[in-house]
This record gives sequence, C-alpha cells and structure tokens, in this order.
Amino acid sequence: MPHSRTPPQLSVPDASEATTLQELLRRPVPRPTQRTPVALRSVRQQRLFALRGYRLRNWVDAALTHTERLLLALLLITVLAVGFEWYGRDWLYYRLNPNPPVAAYAPRAPHADLGAPALSGVVPAVVGLGTALPYETAAMHTTDYADYIAPRPPLLIPAEPDPRPYRLHIPSIQLDSNVVEVFIEHGAWQVADYAVGYHHGSGMPGDVGNVVLAGHAGLRGAVFRDLGLLRVGDSIAVYAGNWIFEYHIRELRHVWPHQTDVMRATERPILTLITCTAWDRQRLVVIADLVGSRAVGQQ
Repeated sequence: MPHSRTPPQLSVPDASEATTLQELLRRPVPRPTQRTPVALRSVRQQRLFALRGYRLRNWVDAALTHTERLLLALLLITVLAVGFEWYGRDWLYYRLNPNPPVAAYAPRAPHADLGAPALSGVVPAVVGLGTALPYETAAMHTTDYADYIAPRPPLLIPAEPDPRPYRLHIPSIQLDSNVVEVFIEHGAWQVADYAVGYHHGSGMPGDVGNVVLAGHAGLRGAVFRDLGLLRVGDSIAVYAGNWIFEYHIRELRHVWPHQTDVMRATERPILTLITCTAWDRQRLVVIADLVGSRAVGQQ
C-alpha cells in the first residue's frame, strides 16, 4: 500500500499573538552601535603600538646591555681568580709536594754580617763532650814526623753555625714549618710562601732582642692559620744553628697595621709571631719569652 504524505498543518495565530506582531512591525528598526574598524599592522608596527606608553630601546640601551654582560664576565673571572689564589694554588702546591720535608739543620750561606763562609765537608762538633774538634784531621794523628819540615796548608777553623732560625715547631697547633729570611720590599715586609718568614735584622734566637717571625693566615700555605688558637703558656720551639730554643707564650693581642712597635728591639730575649686577621684589617701578635735551650738531638 503506497505511503501517503500528509501536508503540514499551519497554525493560525490567535488575537493576542496577532496584536503583538502588529506592534513589533510598527516599531522602528534600531540602528547598530558604532564599532572601531579593525587595523591591519605588521609585527614591528604592532610592537610599536603596544609599547607606545614606554620608552623605545636605542643604541644607549644596547650599549648598557653589552656593558652589563661584560661586567658579569669580569666578575666571574675575578671570582675564579680569587678562588684559585685562596684554594687552587695551595691545592696545586700540596699536590706537587705531597710530603714536603721538614727543615733539618744544614749550614746555610751566612749573611754578610755573620762572618766567613763555613768550610765544605767539615762537620762542627761540640767541644767538651769527648768528640773530635771541628778542625781535627787524620793527618794530626800520624806518627810519621819525617816530613815535619815540609810546608803544610794553613789550619782553617770553620765559622760558627748560622744563628738565624730555620725551623719553627708549635706542638699545641701541630705546626712544624721551615723558616726563611724575608726583607722589606717597596716599603713593606715580604711574607714567605709555604713557610714562616724571619724578619731580616731582628733578634737572633737565644740572644737579647726580639725575634720576629711572620706568616700567611689564609693562603699560600697559611702556616699561621691556627695562630689564634694558641693560649698563654703554650710552648714554642725555634731551631737555630745546633740549638733548639724554647719559648713560652706570655701575651696575645690584636693591633692595627701601623702599630709596628711590636717589632721593636727589646732588652730581653723574646719571640714575636705576626699574622693577618679580621680580613687583613688587623694583625694578630703572639709574644713569647725565652725559657730554655738544648742541643739539637738532645731530649
């Protein structure tokens, strides 16, 4: 049976709907509101438009940017250089010298004011202890006097051992270091690297006067880094010549760099140790008095 389609039925509006429709048709059509036209700009023009309330970058800003980068690079290089100076140099030194030898007595070339040079091959001996004299040779004990008229070389007496200190030992802070002589350079005292410095012209150990020793506290060996841990009464041993001179600490003090009176000569035998402190703004000074001495090798 064929399918039949029923035409749609149109609804007839009632009186109220017709009235509403008539009112809407009589009303004027509202005009659309005014709208801003769309502007088409390039990327550069849009950037200038967006940043129109700010200052535009010019060659001055570019120069400042490059200067800032250069300063940052210089700062990084400075930090690396300071780090190497403080830690890298010491690490490299101890890497190349894992077991640096502690100074043992060996006659050094005497200073110009300390007498004639010592004889090579002659070992001084302590007189009065039953040992050979310093200038005694095997030829002096021969029984053959047939050639007593023959000319002989003059008798040479060796010079006294070098009285300058060559080693410093402080048991309480486990310090055992070589001592080298330092001088004034460009108006300031030199500071020895990886060793204690003996101020040229200061007192000699065992004699009346002020023996002045100085060293670094934070770099290049930092031999005096623990000097602030010392206490009154601690013992200090200074090796000079064939003797070990023992000092006991009397005083620790902080002074300003211009207070050089701590290095002046004294009328009693004392020892003065000096190092930097308070970020190199002050000096830590340790003063010790001589209490005794003994021969090297003697307990």
